[in-house]
Amino acid sequence: MRLLAETGHPAINRRKPGHAAALGFRAHTGWAAAVAVTLDGRAIERRRIAYEPAPTRFIYHHAAELSSQAAADTLIAAARAEATEKAREEIAKLIGTVRDNGITVVAAGVPGGNTRLPGTLGEILAAHSRIHAAEGAFYRDVLAESCVLADLPVRRTPERDLWMLASTAVSCSEDKLRERLVAMGRQIGPPWGEDQKIATLAALIALN
Repeated sequence: MRLLAETGHPAINRRKPGHAAALGFRAHTGWAAAVAVTLDGRAIERRRIAYEPAPTRFIYHHAAELSSQAAADTLIAAARAEATEKAREEIAKLIGTVRDNGITVVAAGVPGGNTRLPGTLGEILAAHSRIHAAEGAFYRDVLAESCVLADLPVRRTPERDLWMLASTAVSCSEDKLRERLVAMGRQIGPPWGEDQKIATLAALIALN
């Protein structure tokens, strides 16, 4: 994979390719896969980050059962604050692990969803499909906010566009990029499934 040293990000351009990295994520309900990728295209760390709020990770499902929208608003706000703090702590640990290897984390990539949600909570809670979509957005947004709290610039890219944009970022075809991600997985070892590959794409885009 070609070096990505010449990017538009001054914090990246000031560092040697092997000394800068980005974090990439793929969010699920209450947890996320995280991968750290260096500027010269190496996956150096991957882990599972848990940031589920109490009493349940299905926060919008729980909110839909409440008797008033005010109570639902309060529940979601409290869950967001709790999940953000948990995610911030886990991301700080990951940054520390990378830093212990002499590498500075300079950016983060959090894939976005492919569904546009209504503007009001009432409209979201009125449809089960929207509730599911809102929970996905909740955990992605929490990740992004936690990265900002860690002083990382965050790139948000719709998940459906990741392969195309990452291919452009590293100047190779999508097929060749898929081969390279397989090789990265062999190098770092399991787990290395779809979650880790999506997180890696997000990190590569964040580095560019």
